[in-house]
Amino acid sequence: MLCAIESGTFYLLTNFLIMKNQTKNIFIVGILIVAALYFRSCACQRKKEQERPVVQRNVTLLTRPPILELDIPFQKFEIDPSQPNVLYSKYGAKINIPSNAFLDENGTVIKEKVVLSFREFYNPLDFYLAGIPMEYQDGGVEKVFESGGMVELNASSNQNPLFVNPANKIKVDLYSWTKSKDFNLYDLDKSTGKWIEKGKDSIISGNATSDFNALPPIPPLPKIATPFAFKIQDETNQYPELKEYENVLFDPVDPSKCKMSDAPEMSVKPLSNGLFEVSASLKLSKINIENKCQCYLAFEKGKNYKTALKTYQKKYSRLLKEREQTRKKIKKQWDDYYAVVNQYRKYDVKRLTGEEKIIRSLTINNFGFVNCDLPIDYPKGGKVDPIYVDEYGNPITLSNVVLVEKNTNALFRYTTTIRYNPQADNLLWGITNDKKIAYFKNEDFKKLIAVKGKQKLQMHVYKSKWNSYEAIMKLLF
Repeated sequence: MLCAIESGTFYLLTNFLIMKNQTKNIFIVGILIVAALYFRSCACQRKKEQERPVVQRNVTLLTRPPILELDIPFQKFEIDPSQPNVLYSKYGAKINIPSNAFLDENGTVIKEKVVLSFREFYNPLDFYLAGIPMEYQDGGVEKVFESGGMVELNASSNQNPLFVNPANKIKVDLYSWTKSKDFNLYDLDKSTGKWIEKGKDSIISGNATSDFNALPPIPPLPKIATPFAFKIQDETNQYPELKEYENVLFDPVDPSKCKMSDAPEMSVKPLSNGLFEVSASLKLSKINIENKCQCYLAFEKGKNYKTALKTYQKKYSRLLKEREQTRKKIKKQWDDYYAVVNQYRKYDVKRLTGEEKIIRSLTINNFGFVNCDLPIDYPKGGKVDPIYVDEYGNPITLSNVVLVEKNTNALFRYTTTIRYNPQADNLLWGITNDKKIAYFKNEDFKKLIAVKGKQKLQMHVYKSKWNSYEAIMKLLF
């Protein structure tokens, strides 16, 4: 549908009509009217197109893994996007995906099968092997990110890249070493390789005791009778409700508070969590004496107990199964967390105790890298202009040179002058021309003497070829 021409356009055209050569001018005016209507129509069409959801196009990420065969691998998932999905990574990250969370390049909600590629990064070696840029311009000052947790998440359908639906965003719950609120969320721009601030994350913490205490309650197992256990017998046959208890014993929770004896009237009241309240009433003249005792059901050791145990297992089989499944799930989450904590401990990051589980929830605004970070300054106090040599004093050339400070979850990259903090526990490494790792440990830093100009750094060169992430971890840390 064409849009109306603005009044200013008609005013110009009307004035044009009063010019002398009216025949010629009428022809020209006709052309101008058609042109004005055409361009106005295009403008209206553009406005209509802009009402679609805006999605960010995928471009090759500007990451540079220094050792391609040891780049951090992806974990793959296939899901039905029309349904909510909860996925768990091999390191325990929880990916919460609402329904209709994916768009194609035209902004249409995806209903077909979606393939997700996910990986997580917890420490400086992860950042290094993935070649992730960790530099950040903060008010014109070059800084480095200290990470509280980072992931990369990508999605495709029929091998076509997908985009985040702004109305139904994915969230990732990631283990972290800190509860600090100074961290912000950042997305890595896929066209420039620069980090874009995206707001805040949310923090959840807990401990193993509270998690296991929150398991669904179940009645306690049948107990083997102690010497304090007693039996109720209805010799009068006036209390048929006691008949179901004739083959069991009642074992007091606290024998010192129970004063059960023969009484003409006794009653049993089931309580919660498998407890029973036994009441014994005795009337003396106008006085009514009543004793109450909380008890477990108990059985004599041997045949009676085995029979009771089988009855219990059959009666509560579904509840027991559900509780055990929940217990295993909680245990796995804590096992995964301890595995991550142990990785952090190798860097002495904030001296984690592992007693409190810290989870940071990251909102996915765009697929790709999402980082929970705090910009920090480069180290100060010491610097060296290095000439790299091996153990024998032979010159070597290094690329991808980085410095790590223990107790700081960050990675400092250098091409020329190395800046470091003499008071910190430092580790420097790089890669030689023949693809070997050369490293300079904290004890080597302690031997450095401040000098002007170039200074030789005698590197330790790992002669063997590395073949795994674990091998590099063991070598360096």
